[in-house]
Amino acid sequence: MRRQVALTTLLFFATLCLAADTERFSHIKIHRHRSAENRVLVDKLGKLTFDDANRKLIFEKTVEDKFDVPERVEVGYDSATKVVFEVTTHMRGGGVAQVVSAIPSPVALAGPVIADQHVDDYWFYLAYKTGDRDEAVLLEIPKSSSRKIIDKTVGIFGSRVVVNGFPEKGESVEPEKLADFRSKHVLKVDKQNRPVPETRADQATIVVVCPPLAARDSGKGNQFKLHANDHVVAVNKAGTYSFAYLEPGRYRLVSQSANANGFEMELEGGKTYYFLQNTFQGVFKWETKLSHNSAELVTYLMSGTYFSDWSRK
Repeated sequence: MRRQVALTTLLFFATLCLAADTERFSHIKIHRHRSAENRVLVDKLGKLTFDDANRKLIFEKTVEDKFDVPERVEVGYDSATKVVFEVTTHMRGGGVAQVVSAIPSPVALAGPVIADQHVDDYWFYLAYKTGDRDEAVLLEIPKSSSRKIIDKTVGIFGSRVVVNGFPEKGESVEPEKLADFRSKHVLKVDKQNRPVPETRADQATIVVVCPPLAARDSGKGNQFKLHANDHVVAVNKAGTYSFAYLEPGRYRLVSQSANANGFEMELEGGKTYYFLQNTFQGVFKWETKLSHNSAELVTYLMSGTYFSDWSRK
C-alpha cells in the first residue's frame, strides 16, 4: 500500500514538473505561404507552446478545415538565430469586417465601424536553422499576452532577441493638401518577376509593402500612393510591394489612399529603409496607415506579395 502511495505521489510531482516546463498561449496567428508554388501569405490561428523540457518552441494550428492540412512548426531553442518583436497596427476583425461590409445595409454599416477599431498587437519573427538551411516563421501575438511571451522569449534566447520600437508615428494628413494629390498612375500587378532593391552609396533605398487584409485581396482594390515630400515615389495595391531611390535628406513620407497618413524622417545615403502601408476597411475604399518597420519583417511580408509595376500617366 505504501509503495502504491509513493508511486502515486511521484507521478503527481512529475506531472507538476512537466506542467511547469510547458507554457502555452492561445489566439496566435501564423503567417505562411499558401504553398511552395503559391507564395501568397495566409494566416492561420493556433496555439504557441514553450516546451522547456524538450527545449522546443511549437506552433500548432487549432482550427482544421477540409482545405488545409494539419499544421505544426517546431523550432529547437538552440537552432534559433534571431527573434524580432515589433508592434503591428491592424484592423479589428480583419476579414470579418470585410464580410460584414458586403452585407446589404444597414448591417453593412457595421463593417467600417469594426474596421475603425485599430488594434496594436505584436509581430513575432523567428529565424532559425534546419540543417544547413536558413528558415523563418512569422507569428502575430495579441497584446494581452505579448508581455509574457516577450519576457519568456528573452529568458530563453537572451541576446538573440530584439524588441523594436521605431520613433516615427503615423499622423493623419489631409490628402488634398499633398502637392501630388491629383497624380494618376497605371499599375500592373507583376506575378512573375520579383526584382530586388539594391543598396546605393549615394542614395537612400526605400522598400514599401502593402499587406492585404486577406490573401484573396492580393493585387486587388484601390491604389496606395507613397509621397516623399512633393512627389509620389511608389504606388501599390493590397498585396504588392515597390521600392524607390531618394537623395539623402529629410522627407515627409505619406501613404495616401482614401485618407492619408505619414511622418517625417531623415534618410541617409547607403542605407535601406523599410515601410508598411497598413490597410484598413473604409466606407468606399481601403484606407491606410504608414509604419516604419524592420528589414526582417518587411522582407518576410514582401516574399508573400507581388511586384507593383507602376508608372505615371
